[in-house]
Amino acid sequence: MSAVDLIRGFPGKPSHPPLTDVSIGAYTAGVAMLVLGALDVEEGPMAHGALLAISAGLIVAAPTAITGLIDWLGIEKDTPARQLGFIHLLAMVTATVLFAATWLTQLDGYNDEVVKSTALVLGIVAELVLTAGGYLGGTLVFVYGIRVLKRRDARIADALTPGRAGHEATDSELALRERQPHT
Repeated sequence: MSAVDLIRGFPGKPSHPPLTDVSIGAYTAGVAMLVLGALDVEEGPMAHGALLAISAGLIVAAPTAITGLIDWLGIEKDTPARQLGFIHLLAMVTATVLFAATWLTQLDGYNDEVVKSTALVLGIVAELVLTAGGYLGGTLVFVYGIRVLKRRDARIADALTPGRAGHEATDSELALRERQPHT
């Protein structure tokens, strides 16, 4: 197994989705705290928590982006999935840049225990872009089956254990199987 394969994750257990869960959760919690703080709900603690949560999202952004890029490079060229993956990539990079701007803008608010208006606006815009990008990423998985191991016959123990569910079928292998007569 190469280093790239190790970073990608095991068949049926890709690395990218759990990393997205961490960053999306952290960013969303941070924006929720910015909104609550702006509404005068424990503004000081919310100003602190928002910056810390967004910090966690930004820390996880690099490994999330790397694993996503590796997955994208594995999608067959000149396909709708590859095109959509590129749009997803652009949306998520844009969201990350907006969250970094939110973080920089809120840094003074952390020290002053206030939610900065500019940080609030940037955070909400970043969250909207993040939501759109996440929707596109979900489409890649649930419509195009990217990084989905299509083994309906796997035993539960094998399905739950990384590396034991078998090799990941490519889209072309799946298309070939579907064209073969069923016996």
